[in-house]
Amino acid sequence: LKINQWANVMRWELRTRPFLRTSEFLWQEGHTAHADREGAVEDAKAMIDNYADLCEDLLAIPVVKGCKSPSERFAGAEE
Repeated sequence: LKINQWANVMRWELRTRPFLRTSEFLWQEGHTAHADREGAVEDAKAMIDNYADLCEDLLAIPVVKGCKSPSERFAGAEE
């Protein structure tokens, strides 16, 4: 099962930085359900590679792949 979600999000900050970040932005996230952990990890790595390929090959934006730190993950999420 794969679900892709797009939404407009408002950032409630006291001060935004013009040209670097605005108060409203487009948020994209994917959700999946898998029979086992290996399938989930494989799918996540494939999507990271897809995004990196898009950025590097189509948009000419350099990419540094990484993992979220424990403080950035949702509760119960694993690396």
